[in-house]
Amino acid sequence: MKMRRNFLGMLFSAALVALGSGNAIAADKVSLSFSAGTESNKDGLYYATLDKLSKELKARTDDQIKIRIYPNQQLGTEASMVEGLRSGSVDIAIVGGGNFASFVEEFQLFSVPYIFADYDAYRKAMLPDNDVWKLMLGAVTKANLGLRVMAPTTVGSRWVANTKGTLTNPDDFKKLGLRMRVQANPIEGEVWSLFGAQPVNMAMPEVVAAMRQGVLQAVENAPDILYTYKLHEVAKHLTQTDHSFYVALVLMSDQAWNKIPENLRPAVQEAFDVTGQYVLDLSQTYQEKAVAAMKAEGAVVTQADKAAFRKPLEPLYDRVAKEVHAEDLLSAIRAL
Repeated sequence: MKMRRNFLGMLFSAALVALGSGNAIAADKVSLSFSAGTESNKDGLYYATLDKLSKELKARTDDQIKIRIYPNQQLGTEASMVEGLRSGSVDIAIVGGGNFASFVEEFQLFSVPYIFADYDAYRKAMLPDNDVWKLMLGAVTKANLGLRVMAPTTVGSRWVANTKGTLTNPDDFKKLGLRMRVQANPIEGEVWSLFGAQPVNMAMPEVVAAMRQGVLQAVENAPDILYTYKLHEVAKHLTQTDHSFYVALVLMSDQAWNKIPENLRPAVQEAFDVTGQYVLDLSQTYQEKAVAAMKAEGAVVTQADKAAFRKPLEPLYDRVAKEVHAEDLLSAIRAL
């Protein structure tokens, strides 16, 4: 009987050890879920970025790091999401370079149209080992915002859409009398005023209603965004200006990053890197599909006289670079 009691005691002790070991293993396996926001809806490239990121994080961290996606401004406008990142109320957000320029002045350089000679130059600039990308990261670090740039993303090249008629050169802005939605930074307003438009700052989800009411007559954005917001239904005149191969950023709060165990951080960063490069390439396909769909639904596409748009901008590049302390960034872009 005594031997039986000893044997049962040994079994019980072994079970406790095994149970304790199991609990230790479980404790080592974290499960973190982060909020991720975008102004765009589920049909756009920004949402595709977060969807791809979600899948990459799941695969590379064994489902330990997850994100919950909030589209359609559920976490606020881009400007308010940046403030949310800084305070820790938002974990991840996609913010366009034009709007982010209000927080990092060097990014105002990207608001001068045709800063990149063509898509190939832009694509090269967004590679992780390119000097342009490294300078961008450095500018954000220097700004000490409490957030970090995790990856590039984009909506493709930006065009002009308007409700009133054919637009091929800057003079047409005045002829048509166009009040135009632009992004909220000083260079955007200056540039489009120079072209003859009357700039108005407004969040994209509000633009369709403003056009229907006659408050706005024009907007500049990528075909992917124009199509997802159905802007071609009220602004059927599209002009392929290609004035900006758009720089946008996937941002993460420092508070969110610090929650990630150190052993998982390389895999998390890799997930962001893969996602960013994937979406930059995907943007070309999205743009082609968006343009074809808008044309099929009645939009009229006109080619811009790009030389006429470029001409008044020549003095701006060096002046803006100097004003926003982005001379090194401009030099790196010119060297592409």
